[in-house]
Amino acid sequence: MTNKIKNSFNTYFENKDLTQNELYSSSIVKSLVRSLLEPVASNNSKAIAFLRLKNIPETEGLIKRLEYSANVTLKEFSDFEFSKFDVEDVGFIVLSTHRYNCAFIFREVEKDKFEIYLKLNSKLVSNVYETLKNVFLINYDEEFYSYRPERRENNLMNEAVHNILKFFEETIKENEYNTKVQENYRNVNTVNTTFRNEIYQNVRQIAHEIKNQLSILDIYARIFEKKTQDFETIEPIKKSIAVIKNQIEQFKNLDVINLQERNVKSIILDSIKMYNGLVKEKNNKIVLIDEMAGVEANAFVDEDKFLIVINNIIKNANDSTSGDEIIIKLAQVDEKINISFINHGEKIEQKNQEKIFEQGYTTKKDGWGIGLSVCKRLIGSQFGTMELAKSDDNETEFMISLPLAQTK
Repeated sequence: MTNKIKNSFNTYFENKDLTQNELYSSSIVKSLVRSLLEPVASNNSKAIAFLRLKNIPETEGLIKRLEYSANVTLKEFSDFEFSKFDVEDVGFIVLSTHRYNCAFIFREVEKDKFEIYLKLNSKLVSNVYETLKNVFLINYDEEFYSYRPERRENNLMNEAVHNILKFFEETIKENEYNTKVQENYRNVNTVNTTFRNEIYQNVRQIAHEIKNQLSILDIYARIFEKKTQDFETIEPIKKSIAVIKNQIEQFKNLDVINLQERNVKSIILDSIKMYNGLVKEKNNKIVLIDEMAGVEANAFVDEDKFLIVINNIIKNANDSTSGDEIIIKLAQVDEKINISFINHGEKIEQKNQEKIFEQGYTTKKDGWGIGLSVCKRLIGSQFGTMELAKSDDNETEFMISLPLAQTK
């Protein structure tokens, strides 16, 4: 890609370099959209943003937050404006702030497969802005160029970002392949029924956890800020990648449990860090209450699988409520650690309360029906119990109970 300013967005997909030789799913594109805009929306940062989010659903809330920000100059381009040019299928984000700038252009070339052009903290971001200016005859030069992030060409960072995207896309493709394999097993009558069902449930579990982890990653992908040294932000990303890798590597034997003495409170704090950005979108807040009275909350658990359970419960609580406190309470009862998860959102109907831990049962339109059943099984494999303590008009409470590790 040369530095020559182009007169059409479509031409940015020509003469692809090494950072642009993949097709990406809509999940990746949606995650990028959220990751590029979320730092501005969350921190009410000063910025100028040009947007056309073509074929990217579930971004309305994020755009509204940008619109309501007094510090953001926002220009959205309508389908009508685009109908005058040969760029109907192209979406983009061109963003400039004091901390970072970016140019992200995408177009769907086949169902759920997108070409992308992505540059971060690069001189080429200005080129994309100039294309925008030429095509639509607008001029925001004074404001766009007033921000002064470091704009030298940062090839290493751009390459690192695309490597991460490629890893996620390969993970999604592997899951799709495994799902097809599972479907083939279902259609072959000679395959042992028990073996077939085991493969079926394992594949669905992997798909479920990948979906959950990616929802975290798209919030915390702050690597788009220039060469960040913010390790507190990077750490949840690393943790999420580790969980995904662990699930994929254990595909053939998901029931292997690696029990070690771990501090349960520390694992819960990791989960809270991973989900803080997600819950803020619904104006929720996670509150951890430690009633262990100085006793270390240590138990024998598989750290990765226990983290999966905590993530799932927090995500379910966040889905069911808004403007709420999601309370996590630690308490010692006899020789056990009791962990309560309380929210004040939509109650679980009485007729459904006895079914929620059944495999395949769900009340969500897009639900897999495996989340709580898998959670209960994983906690059981770690010598613990999980139950719905109550769900009424006031609050819903799930309870996990684990044997307290005997300390010397």
